[in-house]
Amino acid sequence: MLGLVGRRARAQWPLLAALLAVVTAGAALLGVCALLVTVSADRAREKAAAAATPAEIEVTGYAVTVARADVPSVVADTRRVLAEALAPFPVAMSGRASSVMRPLSDGRIGYLSGVEDLPERASLVSGRWPGSTDEAAVLEPTARLLDLTVGDRVALGAERARDPAPPLTIKITAIVRTKPGAGWDRDPLGGTGFDLAYRGASALQPAEAYGPFLVDYPGLLSGSSALSRLEITARPDLSDPDHRALARIEAGTLAADRRLSAVLGERVQIERVGSALPGMLAEARRQQQVTTAAVLAVGVLAVALTAAALALAGRLTADVRGEETALLSAMGASRWQLGGVAAAEAGLLALVATVLAVPLSSAVHVWLGGDLAVTGAQVGAVAAGTLLAILVTAGGRQRPAPLARSGADLLLVALAAAGWWQLTSQPDTAQTRVDAVRILSPALLLAAGCVLALRLVPPALTMADRLVPRTRGLPVPLAVVQAARRPTAAALLIALGCAAATFGVAFDATWHRSQRDQADLSVGTDLAITLGGAPAAGQGAAVAAAVGGTVAPAANRGVAVGQWLGGNGEPPRLVAVDAHRAGTLLRGGGEDWAAVGAGLAPVAAAEGITVPPGSRITVTGRATGAVRLATTPRLILQDPTGLRTVCSAAATPLDGRPHDMPGCADGDGLRLVAVLLPVTSDAFGWDATGDSRIDVTVTIPGASGGGTWTAASSQPYPEQLREPAITVSGATLRMTATVELGGPTEAARQVVATSFPDPGVVPVAVSRRLAEQLSVSPGSELQVTVGNTPVPVKIASIVPGVPSAPGSVALLADLDTLSRALLARGDPQMPVDAWWVAHPSNAAASAGLHLGEAHTRTGEALRLTTGPVPAGLPAVLRLLVPAAVLLLLAGVTLHVTCDLHARAVEVARLRGLGMRRREIRTALIGQHTIVMLPLLAAGAAVGALATWVVAPLMIRSELGAAPVPGIAPVWPWPAELAVLGALTAGCLIAVAGVVIVQSRRADTAHLRVTS
Repeated sequence: MLGLVGRRARAQWPLLAALLAVVTAGAALLGVCALLVTVSADRAREKAAAAATPAEIEVTGYAVTVARADVPSVVADTRRVLAEALAPFPVAMSGRASSVMRPLSDGRIGYLSGVEDLPERASLVSGRWPGSTDEAAVLEPTARLLDLTVGDRVALGAERARDPAPPLTIKITAIVRTKPGAGWDRDPLGGTGFDLAYRGASALQPAEAYGPFLVDYPGLLSGSSALSRLEITARPDLSDPDHRALARIEAGTLAADRRLSAVLGERVQIERVGSALPGMLAEARRQQQVTTAAVLAVGVLAVALTAAALALAGRLTADVRGEETALLSAMGASRWQLGGVAAAEAGLLALVATVLAVPLSSAVHVWLGGDLAVTGAQVGAVAAGTLLAILVTAGGRQRPAPLARSGADLLLVALAAAGWWQLTSQPDTAQTRVDAVRILSPALLLAAGCVLALRLVPPALTMADRLVPRTRGLPVPLAVVQAARRPTAAALLIALGCAAATFGVAFDATWHRSQRDQADLSVGTDLAITLGGAPAAGQGAAVAAAVGGTVAPAANRGVAVGQWLGGNGEPPRLVAVDAHRAGTLLRGGGEDWAAVGAGLAPVAAAEGITVPPGSRITVTGRATGAVRLATTPRLILQDPTGLRTVCSAAATPLDGRPHDMPGCADGDGLRLVAVLLPVTSDAFGWDATGDSRIDVTVTIPGASGGGTWTAASSQPYPEQLREPAITVSGATLRMTATVELGGPTEAARQVVATSFPDPGVVPVAVSRRLAEQLSVSPGSELQVTVGNTPVPVKIASIVPGVPSAPGSVALLADLDTLSRALLARGDPQMPVDAWWVAHPSNAAASAGLHLGEAHTRTGEALRLTTGPVPAGLPAVLRLLVPAAVLLLLAGVTLHVTCDLHARAVEVARLRGLGMRRREIRTALIGQHTIVMLPLLAAGAAVGALATWVVAPLMIRSELGAAPVPGIAPVWPWPAELAVLGALTAGCLIAVAGVVIVQSRRADTAHLRVTS
């Protein structure tokens, strides 16, 4: 019997070769999918970690209130804990520390700081870097306000601590300027150099604070001073990470906080380890799970297509060998002998297919952009696929009855309907688990659609048979008759293959379109530069000069809406931009942002007073009565980009003498739009009586403009400052008010003079999610807390999503109007977090500004479509279409070959009746063409329907939530027509080739065999 296997293989090698090709292709597909969800998934997370920004991988240990005797040991232990948490990766460490406050002269306070890599975080203006703890560098604002120059000496008193260090006199060796994005926001004074109303944790009254006085970092950590705060930052080298090591440092970083607390014990008051690294790694893992689910869904579709091809191959093989098997049984071969022959042949076929499929799947994985690898999961998937394929093809000739087939079709349709219902009912929130419904539903829906479409093909062919014209020629009527009456075993494969190919092309286009839409709304504009520190006047001009385009300040921060802080750790987001330019600046969401912005923008611009560059601004004030009063004036200056900054002066006594405000007129195009005059005195309190009339004049030489100014008293307790008024005349602004001496000390007692009226309620547009969660509608009023200032807002419109806050509970406001509302309530800070740029000509130049992280729409779209984590989905889609085409063509070739093999006698009889070979070939090609064209059309229709019905439900955001904005299905006509044309041409070529070869073999020998 084994000899029979060899002889039959030699005689039927074309059939076995086609069967081997289909089995190998199906097994290789399984191997590729296994590699994509294992090797590629692990490598994608490794690449994502290697591409992370420094801020995402830094691990920082914090310690608060360290006694000077414990400083060296606390530093050493903190470094050790961080190094252990990040093992086995090499770690680079840096640190910064600030001492407790020390008294300066005139009731002021100051502090020492040490920065390990100071030359990289600040630039010298004059002098040299300090080399010991009795030498210091100061920031420019500190030097200006304290009138310090290089060579001056500053006396700092004893520390305010339990074990105070003695007084210290330091020599100023340098005046420095902070570099953007260098971490100065973590300085006690935020890198501003001063705070005229600093209130420490244990201070009863605010005080003027100045610093840092930057001393030698190792000297500060030697135990010479107690520390108010210590930061040590570790940066692991993740340039070539391993996914197992990444899992280890993720766990180590999460446990580092508890470990540091146990190690430091009572030596510090507060300790903490903070890092975005575990979150970044967890996010990459969640993104990979989302990608894996989509890859598996497409992979199951490819496997379903392969199963259809294998079922066809098994059926055709059984048909070809049916008479042979019957003859062997008649000659005395037992069932065990026949089974042994079949098992030997199947085993040999499975072995060869496995040997071929393993390297083939590895090669295809490399072609898709993965690494060359052979894994156990891959080999197991290939072997399992091969075994299942052989079992499918060994099913014999038994076919289910028509009633059973109808029941199976109905069951398939029911399962597809249930899967679609499950897809439509999936929640909008993040779902990262691999869901069997999401994986199986696309294949079920396509298969069910093809099964239903196939029900329509036979009636159409039967109708064509009845309507065929009675022509004198035989080939055309014969082709129609045979098409209507011959079995169409390959019908499901043809329809499903065409549906899978067209759906794969459309799904790929829809997915890419969705990623671009998500990128547009995620960034919110063409270029967003998130600031690492406070913005400065003239910064917008520098951005415009570097990158070009339209530049505007923007806010994007978390806020509280009334008492509501959001849910699931996600605070409401407030986005504020120049609403007049919303149509130019904003991107994404498919909204008419110009129309939305028109409902938010103020009617008139803030005119203000022009401030000539280099003007010597002075403040002169007087107060009645014997109580000594002072003010710390704050000038609100607006630059040409709309950015408002605060220029402050030290406490200025109201003594009738002019006092300079240096550094306020250093930029071009500045306009003074508001003045805040908080009045201070040690005499304020409940025991004081009487009041004092103040008269303060701000003089700006060369100023022009004016407009209408208003004056008010700000919260809290605005009644403590009565009758505020302002008069603008040329270069001077004169403000008067009556200050109540008695009353609460926490009263603001502040004159707020503005060049615009109080806007009252700020109009906002809110996201649909916020409107649904708070049950609000246009016209509803809310209260939003910006920083510490509550601002009333009124909903002007509802939008699906707010730019730069997709899917979030978010509000969109005009930045100018918001700033006016804050100023009217005594808050001088404009809430600016970023620079937004529309139509930049050189976005890459933003990196050279060192202002913070820069994101572009195009860059974000590139990350979402070609990044290491989502790359698996485009890869498997690139595999699906050619696999569908090849399997379809292989099935068609196999079907036509077997059909003509079975009809060889019929063809010989036609030749015997005098029909020419050309006419026979025309009839045969026409028969198969008439069958294939409607099947291809039906498959394309099913693919199009699936694109509209299924594709939007399969696509999720990178974190597994419903994408915002919603999905717009894409049917790329040029690509789809190209695929349909390739399928049609390929099928015709395959049919014609087989017909030409097989028709030549049909001769009188077949008639002799039959007779």
